[in-house]
Amino acid sequence: MTIFAWFALVLWGLSYLLEQRLVWFDEKSQLLELGNNGELAQPLITELRNRGFSLSGSVFHISSESCNCNWRSAGHTSSVKRQVTESGGRNHNIDIDQFNELKRFVPATPAIIMFNKSSELIYLGPYADGAFCTTESSFVEALIPLVSMEEKAPEWINTVAKGCYCSV
Repeated sequence: MTIFAWFALVLWGLSYLLEQRLVWFDEKSQLLELGNNGELAQPLITELRNRGFSLSGSVFHISSESCNCNWRSAGHTSSVKRQVTESGGRNHNIDIDQFNELKRFVPATPAIIMFNKSSELIYLGPYADGAFCTTESSFVEALIPLVSMEEKAPEWINTVAKGCYCSV
């Protein structure tokens, strides 16, 4: 086997293994259904407030300790947390396995939920898509400045991302 053929085979194998791990964030369309029925934002807000959270300018980083995708998104998550703090927002870490009521709103991890200063939902979904969920494929960096604003922001429920996610 030539070096070129060996190299091509290795690249194909790596590509195949990475693609096998990619899944849809909202694989069962549960977020899509909640959003279409108007049963997402207000019940989510109520649930978080009932748990004692202040939503004003808050960003919730949702993870599952057992998710094998955490290592892929760790750098991106740290970067987002730093940017949220620098923009005047507050970060909250939630292990979804300790917060079963939230599973109805978050179909997979790692995930992020963002609210502006007026406690309005800005974004719910994954940080990014793709095999490594990095800043290059991020959905959230452009939304971070909205966290510290009081003006009405568009609400984005991201149901169409494909990447390394763990169903909850």
